[in-house]
Amino acid sequence: MRTKKALIHDQLQLQKIDSTVSLFSQHLMSNSKWVRLIDGLVDNIEKVRKIQFKKVQNDKIGELYLDENTIYEYDYWQNGFEGSNSFGEWLEYREIEYLIFPKIIDSKNNVQDLEDIKLNIEKIGHFFFELNENELKLICYKE
Repeated sequence: MRTKKALIHDQLQLQKIDSTVSLFSQHLMSNSKWVRLIDGLVDNIEKVRKIQFKKVQNDKIGELYLDENTIYEYDYWQNGFEGSNSFGEWLEYREIEYLIFPKIIDSKNNVQDLEDIKLNIEKIGHFFFELNENELKLICYKE
């Protein structure tokens, strides 16, 4: 059972997220769209080898950990991820400003095919992307 202090802390964190998100003029994702996206990424996990994210609250870049065993109602839920990220904490979908699919995925210069990832994501639905030679960025909010 969570303590009253922990519940108050969680409520304050949610208020901070809501306050920051309200500064964006365009909200490009919904929770149901997130669920479809994650399902699609898991279905193509052999092609999607590294996913990073930026939270709306700060400039730190984290990494999402998905694999072929990630299934709905177990590793992620309708509102976000629990422990499936490099920060090791609950991550609400609504606090993700964008996802990054880097071309180079490790220090050995192994790469992932950004065009192929983009095509697979576009089969899921309409998403807003920025693509350059180094990364594919899936935008969740625009100013």
